[in-house]
Amino acid sequence: MMIQERTHIIHDQNVCTACGICELMCSLYHEDMYNPSLSRSRIIRQPFTADHEYYVCQHCESPECYEACPLKDSALCIDPTTGIVYINEDKCTGCGECVNACLFDPPRININPKSNVAFKCDLCKGRDDGSICIEYCPFQAIILESKDER
Repeated sequence: MMIQERTHIIHDQNVCTACGICELMCSLYHEDMYNPSLSRSRIIRQPFTADHEYYVCQHCESPECYEACPLKDSALCIDPTTGIVYINEDKCTGCGECVNACLFDPPRININPKSNVAFKCDLCKGRDDGSICIEYCPFQAIILESKDER
């Protein structure tokens, strides 16, 4: 597989206020509703401090989620040009193997409780203006970085 460019989202903890606009816009774009639990990224806030963490798929070079999927290249796919790991929701059975295989804690893949299929960040694959979370972040705390830049 020839991959020309590998990118992922990075988050600047020092700039982010955990306002949640990224989560709301993501769920609106992908699910047509404002529901942070259906966002492809997550902000986990500490209840008694201003601390927070931002979690999003890192589009690993050797994604364990992809290897674990019994329907890889059908339900869980890798774009041959960008290396973006994405879910074909029409083919996903919701078995959860990808969630269990994710190397991150918490996992960057979730199962939609309504449709019972996996969902994760795909950098808004096919959206002309790119990732919606980046476009709407009022503090520019989320940016797209090429893995080759690191």
